[in-house]
Amino acid sequence: MMKRGSVFLLMAFVLTGLCGSPAQAFNQPPLNLGLTDILDGGVPGVGTFFTEYVQVYQSDEFKDSNGDDIPGLPRVSSVLSVNQLVHVYKQKLLGAHIGVNVLLPVVSINGGGLPTNPGVLGDLLAGPFLQWLDTKLLGRPFVQRLELDITMPTGQYDKNYALNPGSNLWVIEPFYAFTWFLTPKFSTSWRIHYTFSTKNDDVSPSPFNGFSTEVTPGQVFHFNYSFEYEFFKGFRGAVAGYYLKQLTEDEGSFGDISNSEEQVFAVGPALHYFFSDKFSAGLKTQWETSTENRTEGNRTTLRFTYLF
Repeated sequence: MMKRGSVFLLMAFVLTGLCGSPAQAFNQPPLNLGLTDILDGGVPGVGTFFTEYVQVYQSDEFKDSNGDDIPGLPRVSSVLSVNQLVHVYKQKLLGAHIGVNVLLPVVSINGGGLPTNPGVLGDLLAGPFLQWLDTKLLGRPFVQRLELDITMPTGQYDKNYALNPGSNLWVIEPFYAFTWFLTPKFSTSWRIHYTFSTKNDDVSPSPFNGFSTEVTPGQVFHFNYSFEYEFFKGFRGAVAGYYLKQLTEDEGSFGDISNSEEQVFAVGPALHYFFSDKFSAGLKTQWETSTENRTEGNRTTLRFTYLF
């Protein structure tokens, strides 16, 4: 077993929010990796809706900066519940409906022997957005959303644990999402993020953070994608996944932490069924590959959305 506080690499292991859900990272905070995909550019309609995401992540592989296995580290897993409440107003700005999004993650972590915070509350996320529902691209329906999410350091965090529900930093993350209906049955959806994180000034020094007592994660570009087909009314299947690429090095107490950039790509099948105009459910599983400075594993996600 590793000594308490010796492994900062998993400080942010557990969460990845929706618009902001679980990310298994060495220094990166929780990010939305694969929670959203099918018809992601739109919303159920004007009004208030609630979405529940349940995501299970399992990994027994830790990758270094070259994508090679780091030996001797345990199997880790998490069960994440992301609770999202969204309101879309009738009022418009620039031709788009104004909306607001609030999200709270709750997580259970199995650290495989690593010192793990027994808390369950993750960091609260909130953000305004603009939702266009009636635009077209090349003559085909094209729904799109522009959002600015802010994640606050409200989750449970203690530097003496290698695994924590909270990240002890702020995250500012603009994103653009769209769904393009290429034919009446075939569509593609993308959510494209750019992530800025503030400093976590309360970490345990370790080889993975350059023995720093503070860490500012590097800037990240990441996106979720899906290629969707409606097999019959209300039922869509898809090939879906995500990609993350860290563009700048993490910064520690003594300057930049060399070779700290993270990377991962994932793909898998996804299904979504619209039971009515008010309720839908989806299920998917995705396998990670091409990983650097992260754990590599599998995510399975169940999603329910209800429009009040």
